[in-house]
Amino acid sequence: MKLRANPHLELKQLAELTAEEREPFVELESDPDFYGLLIAKPPLVMNLKSVARPAAELFRTLATPAHRDLDDDVVDLVLDSVLEVESGDGFVSGADALPLLAAPPPPPELRDAVARLSREALLYAQDLETNDPPTLAVALYLYNRIPMSPFWKARFAGAEAILAHLGADRGSLRALLEREWSASRDMEGWLCWNAKTALESDGGGVTYKLYISPRPERIREVFDIVVRALAEFPGTPFKIGDSASGLLRPDKLVAYFSARETLDEAADVLRRELAGCDAQGVPFSAGLDESGLLSWGIDPPDEEHALRWLGRDSWRSWLARQLGGALAIGKSARTATAVEPWRFAIERARRQGIDVETWTPSARLWQ
Repeated sequence: MKLRANPHLELKQLAELTAEEREPFVELESDPDFYGLLIAKPPLVMNLKSVARPAAELFRTLATPAHRDLDDDVVDLVLDSVLEVESGDGFVSGADALPLLAAPPPPPELRDAVARLSREALLYAQDLETNDPPTLAVALYLYNRIPMSPFWKARFAGAEAILAHLGADRGSLRALLEREWSASRDMEGWLCWNAKTALESDGGGVTYKLYISPRPERIREVFDIVVRALAEFPGTPFKIGDSASGLLRPDKLVAYFSARETLDEAADVLRRELAGCDAQGVPFSAGLDESGLLSWGIDPPDEEHALRWLGRDSWRSWLARQLGGALAIGKSARTATAVEPWRFAIERARRQGIDVETWTPSARLWQ
């Protein structure tokens, strides 16, 4: 097929930037494969992209349209609007190009409440009157938070009020917490309990997250049950939101495991102990029950980030950024045959190595 470089993108090496523009990216210079940055020019709206040398060479070569074979890498560059493919008397990319490159498979089955929430989040972001990738990413990440109200502000007025509401500051629950865990507030926005014994590991170097997502009205009884259940799994740290805002988010209570089997065992216990509890549900996680009360995810490894100032992402924030960027491209489509933005975002995630049935990374993703 005939391809060309997207004329609304500018390829620049760091040396071509001002010192102020270059400073956030100087760490990339230590990567021998790094060439430069692709910067969008209006009307194109797209996240800034770093480019490896082979892609940069292809982009420069295709400043003049030419016929090329379509391997997976080239298809991804077209879907990301870095390259454009000939269609009729013009060139298209992104959601406009997907029908020319491959028929997208059917959307994933809505197997449980979490899957339904994830679909609703994509449709909600699609309907927003913006193509801005960061704005769309935030909308996806925040989806299914309960709105703040004076009632919740008064009930969860601060960390001490939350500890008192949970019963964590007194009696047998406090004694259990002090025996098995060390309390910490090192993580902003969270009350954390670090295990006094080492995590049991399966040797894979992966941290698994178990989300426990009750409605905030049920948090006191759920917290008590969760603490007593996790005490049977020594070495399991956990955290809970330290403010009204933190307890209104769906991922308000999270336990960490280094072995998937241990997470499943703990989830089995909690599924029985919490049966019938009103669930809120965490979008873009993998459901462990029909209601959305329990689900899991895997955080990206530290080495996923070449830029230290970006910090370490959670799985959901990383995924929201990928989906937000794809939605922005999908919402910029111009042709009647373009795939709907939410369908395009799902297909782009699938091609990245994300299991879009469960919203978990495949084994190859972080490679």
